[in-house]
Amino acid sequence: MKKKVFKIVKNISPVVILIFFAIFATCIGTKFIWIGSVFEQKCSSLDISILTKIRLPRIIISIFCGALLGGTGAVFQGFFRNPLADAGIMGVSSGATFGAVMTSVFGGVFSFSLNLFVSPITMFAFLGAIFSGVLVFAFSKIFRESSSVSLLLAGTAVGTFFSAVSSIIILSNQNQMHTFYAWTMGSFNGKGWNDFYIFLIPSIVAFILLELCSKHLDVLVCGEQSAMALGMNYNFVKNYVLFSGSLAAACAVCAGGIISFVGLIAPHVVRKIYGPLHKVLIFQSMIFGGILLLVADTISRTVIAPSEIPVGIITSLVGVPFFIFALVRMNGDVKK
Repeated sequence: MKKKVFKIVKNISPVVILIFFAIFATCIGTKFIWIGSVFEQKCSSLDISILTKIRLPRIIISIFCGALLGGTGAVFQGFFRNPLADAGIMGVSSGATFGAVMTSVFGGVFSFSLNLFVSPITMFAFLGAIFSGVLVFAFSKIFRESSSVSLLLAGTAVGTFFSAVSSIIILSNQNQMHTFYAWTMGSFNGKGWNDFYIFLIPSIVAFILLELCSKHLDVLVCGEQSAMALGMNYNFVKNYVLFSGSLAAACAVCAGGIISFVGLIAPHVVRKIYGPLHKVLIFQSMIFGGILLLVADTISRTVIAPSEIPVGIITSLVGVPFFIFALVRMNGDVKK
């Protein structure tokens, strides 16, 4: 009985922690506003506007973005059987950056997107991310041996190419360099309900697809050849994982820009607590990813308020030492 209760508490505690941090983040900022005062009708109309139109949508978007990155990291680490894999391994982030910087070339042509409540940067970034995923899939077909290695090589090549082209475009448009720089560092500044509505449906689809990857990834743990010997259609699984991860990463990048290490840290922490079973690992990685990015965003907007630090810098400050620790630990396991 005690074990059953402990298991229930263990499974729901991350959700409780997420709710706690969400309430805390809603209250703090340049001005502290107790959320309970809204229900007690003691808030001014200005305070209500700050809570409902500025802080709340930003908090929800950061949670969604962190969940997408955490879930994608768990899926890619399981598929590639590489604990250092994350959402950017398939070149999707570089493709989104390329799409975003293309607004400097075609932004005026697509200014009609503002009438659809979509900024040109968001629209182009999403299209660039999807396009990079398609290219990775197409280039992986060139390799004779269909394996996760071919996807990894194709993703590296596509990501490097888009990064190089993006750098050229940014350097040739120095008057917009600050805007592009801020976007590539990751930020939820200025995000509102319209931004949330735009990627809500694709994000929900991505969440479902990522969770459905679990049964395939548990079989892949024993290796590609063994999985195929057990009857797995590896080509289908590869395409499914690529589509699911690319869609999730595209939504995350469009929501907050380039944010590193969330997809690396969350699955590692969850794996130590809940074990390697992907049905639990993927879901809890989403929750922990949401917590991590929510806390990082709260720090980024409050530590030097009213100014802000790009949230990608906060995640990198935590992620780089964690990456080195994971690399050293993995190297130690190999020697053993």
